[in-house]
Amino acid sequence: MMPVPSINGVRLATLNDLHRISIVAAAAFFWSPTFRFQRPRYREFPADTVASYRTEYENAIQDPAFVVLVAEDILQPDEAEHVYEALRFACPSSCAGKKGIVGVCSFKLKPGSCYVSHLQPAGYNDLRCGPRSEYRKRDQCPEAVEIYEAVTSRPKSLHLANKMRLSTLAVLPMYWRRGHATRLVNFCTQLADLDEALLGISATPQGALVAAKVGFEECEIVRVKKMPRHEGQANGDPCDAADAVLWIGVRPPGSRPSSNGHASRSESPIS
Repeated sequence: MMPVPSINGVRLATLNDLHRISIVAAAAFFWSPTFRFQRPRYREFPADTVASYRTEYENAIQDPAFVVLVAEDILQPDEAEHVYEALRFACPSSCAGKKGIVGVCSFKLKPGSCYVSHLQPAGYNDLRCGPRSEYRKRDQCPEAVEIYEAVTSRPKSLHLANKMRLSTLAVLPMYWRRGHATRLVNFCTQLADLDEALLGISATPQGALVAAKVGFEECEIVRVKKMPRHEGQANGDPCDAADAVLWIGVRPPGSRPSSNGHASRSESPIS
């Protein structure tokens, strides 16, 4: 049996977790300028935003080359107060006091990894017949998505191709600064060491702080300038008028954490 990292409070995700995962992702990625750049109508169509993340993680859980992890904590009754207003409908207080998902992480294994198909949740095939969520993309700006992909695809390909890749990392804001992001990333880095894999990442500046703590080295910083129409949409919310910035880094196997890594505001997001 192949060795697998064991991190307290972290486990493999299942398809039964998708609803909660999608809420965690939407709430966390809201704080990324990339979110606002690509989803200028997030206030009008929050259900579409949730559906988009549900579809993304549903596909990842069922892909043998991907691994999806969740971090759990005791749920707090006021977590809805820490998410953006349009999403509060999705954060019921009825689960307060129970153990639940507060963070999620996904990563793609390196090509030819011996772990391919070995880190999917037991019995996941029994759940595949469930209905897929409909994502109508009404929250997105197609032009912004196209611009973002055009600007970031070359550096991502240059630095991250043929590597194990940490794809997403998100922690619900209520549970930031409790170490959940660090535990999720530690699972990834420990598995990368076991698999002797270069581990790549493309992150927001906040996510880069987590990456620096565990030995990622900067390769390139990519900036996607906000579109002219975004200027008129800024309304004082954090990041509404910001450019999208992508930090790309790589961690060699066995790398030691950087002495410059900090934990401040580093819980989320990486995308």
